[in-house]
Order: sequence, then C-alpha cells, then structure tokens
Amino acid sequence: MNTIFCLVSRQSMANVLPILMFQPKQVVLFSTPEECRSADNLEKLFKSKNIIVQRKDGLNAYDFTEFKNVINNEINKFHDDVCLNVTGGTKLMALAAYEAFKEHNKKIIYCDTEHQNIIFLSPEYKIENLKADLTIKDYLLSYGYQIKESKNVNLVEKFFPLFEFILANNLIYEFVLLFKEIRERHVEDYPKITITSRSKNFIFSKNFDMYNIIFGIQNKRTISIQSYEYKSGDWLEYYVYYILKKHYKLNPLTGVKIVSDKNVENEIDVLVLKDYKLYSYSCKSGKSDNQYDLFQLETLRNITSGTFGKGIFVSSKKANRKFLERAKELSIKIINILDKQEQYI
Repeated sequence: MNTIFCLVSRQSMANVLPILMFQPKQVVLFSTPEECRSADNLEKLFKSKNIIVQRKDGLNAYDFTEFKNVINNEINKFHDDVCLNVTGGTKLMALAAYEAFKEHNKKIIYCDTEHQNIIFLSPEYKIENLKADLTIKDYLLSYGYQIKESKNVNLVEKFFPLFEFILANNLIYEFVLLFKEIRERHVEDYPKITITSRSKNFIFSKNFDMYNIIFGIQNKRTISIQSYEYKSGDWLEYYVYYILKKHYKLNPLTGVKIVSDKNVENEIDVLVLKDYKLYSYSCKSGKSDNQYDLFQLETLRNITSGTFGKGIFVSSKKANRKFLERAKELSIKIINILDKQEQYI
C-alpha cells in the first residue's frame, strides 16, 4: 500500500496501527474542525516515521454527499496503490468514504483492535493478524504527549532481589507493615534511624543521606539508595514494575513524567503496552480509598490513550465498598498486592 486514507477521530490507535503495519509512503488525513488536534498528533507521529502526510481539514462530518465528493476528488489524484482505512471518523464519514472506494474498486480495510486483526473489506474479504511495531513513545505521541523522563532502570532493578526474596518466602504482608511504620515515623526528619520488621526479616536504616534495606535472616543482603533518589512509597511502583517485567515478560516504564504539546506536565507511576493497549497504573501504598485518585487516573488514561487504554489502581490495603463501586463505574481495575490471586494486566 503506497497511500492510505485515514478518517481522523480521537481514538488514534484505529489509524496508527494499520500505518505502522503496512508502512505506506504517504498518508492522507481527513478531519473535521473538532478533530484538528487529533490530526496534528497523527501527523507528528507519522512524519517521525518518515511518512509523507497530506491533510484535508475542516470537513463537515455530517454532509454525506460533500464528504463523498472530497474522497472521490482525492482518489482521482492517486494512480498508485491507494487504500481506505474505514475505522475512524463518524459513521457518515465512514459510509461516504466506503461507498466512494467501493465504486472505484479500491482497497478498504478495518482495524479490529479488540481481536488484533486487520479486516480487508474490499475488493475481496480476508483477515490478517495485526502486526505493528508500536512503542509507548508512539502511543503517547499519537495523543499529543511526549515522555519527559522516567526512573532509571538500574535504580529500579536494585530492588529485584528484594522482591524475589519477599515472594519466595511469602513475606509481602510483613514488608508492607514495615513501610507503613517507616511512613508513620517520618524517617526523613531524622539524621539516623533504624526500624526492624515484626519477624526481623527486614531492617530499614537511614544514615544521613543513605537509606539501607537489609533483608534475609541468615544470608543478609542490602540495598543502598541515596535519600534524594527515593521516597517511601516508591517501592510499590518498583514492585509493579518487577511483576510486569519478570512475571509477564513485558517492558514497562515507571516514574514517568509526560508533557503535552501545550507544555502541560503529568506523572504516571507505571506504564506498559500489551496487545496494542496502554495500561496506566496508579500505585498507592498509603491510604487507598480516596476517590480523587480514581478520577485522576481516569483522566490520565483518557488523555493519553483514549478508550483503548486501561487504568489500574494498585494498593497495599483493602479498599472500601464505595471506592470499589466508583472504580467499577470508571472501568478501573483495583489490585490489592496482598491478594496472591491478583492478575496485574
């Protein structure tokens, strides 16, 4: 496919995935005034992939005849292999474009993101498995965001032996209680302090600017971190990162700061891609029933990944009934790390 026509909508993946799969030389974006910003985001992403982008902006999404005429005029400009991705736009836009392409006997495809298929609707019907080299960076860029920074992988992976020890010995509850005490005693206010967990499997110590976490009774091992690198709640983000990396074989990011094209910054605890869906995790090791946290997560999920994205709230506490009901209304999954049966994705 040398040229693909895309009907712009706010659900960017419907247009992004076929382009990344087929890698055409050029893309023509058809957008309404309401979707101009979405078209801007797609244009930036596609140009970053060295794809030529043409624009047809300011179109009336509800004038069937006029929109079909626009599509016909554009088809006539191309004598090469041109294809329509009919997935985006309004229903009237899709119908008008489909009819125009059908009359010219040109290729028409539909992106079935739910089942990860590309469906060829014309000139002959067939289905291909979706195969696109999509990254978190690509996903965010298609919604107008860029990654400003994320946590250093070397720092996060320092905790891997600790998490392996916790899971191998079923000590997550003892570890959670230790960090609850660390938080409640405000260790940052002391130049030196030592806190030992109930069964003495863990020792936390602060020596001026250095934090140490000692674990294991017989074969003691130590994690040492500069105090400026770490906050008491960071361990839960790192734990989710560890689970996604080691148990699910994925490539997450943690401590992610993103910035929009309007220079608006947001932070997301953990991000990961699976099956072309972006999962956003909010990790709270302290109070778990603040509904504001759910609304914040839902907002971040919506602005960075649209309806294809997933929001997951992770806590070390059991949530109350009202909190769980609100999460269900917002389609946010709740994970309690003390529950061994939890699925993290």
